[in-house]
Amino acid sequence: MTGWIRHLHHRELRFLGLIGLTGAIIAGYLGAGLRLAGEEGTGWRAIDLDTLQRRIETGELRDREASWYHASTPEEVQTSGGRK
Repeated sequence: MTGWIRHLHHRELRFLGLIGLTGAIIAGYLGAGLRLAGEEGTGWRAIDLDTLQRRIETGELRDREASWYHASTPEEVQTSGGRK
């Protein structure tokens, strides 16, 4: 093991240090993101399913797609450049 370490040159040690520093920065960034995701008021919104269901039952919201919604026609798909 010590023979292998003796053969490392200054440039190789700097490269290994750079890789270690990059790994530490990535780990810190991901750790901070996980901490923020766990805090209230950050990240994705949480849906209050009880309130949503109550509004559907009272008629404020409908449990189906909107009356203006329709499936795309072949002409609309072609003009938008999408797939059929």
